[in-house]
Amino acid sequence: MSGFLLSFTFSFDDFIIAFFVAGSKTTLPIYVFSSIRRGITPETNVIATTVLAVSLTLLITAQFLLRTRNPKTPAGR
Repeated sequence: MSGFLLSFTFSFDDFIIAFFVAGSKTTLPIYVFSSIRRGITPETNVIATTVLAVSLTLLITAQFLLRTRNPKTPAGR
């Protein structure tokens, strides 16, 4: 539940900042929000999947690099 609330808060914050600062340009949060209001399309699903895949790839890579940099740390920590 706390993960959901944190992710919702950060996503909502990104949208609000982009909405007020973007001006006449269309940013990714504004584009996704407007496409969801019209109905979820396969294009919206592709965008969400791509963002999720890139985020997970960066997270796993960072974790792998941190574990290989300090090999004396036990695996449970």
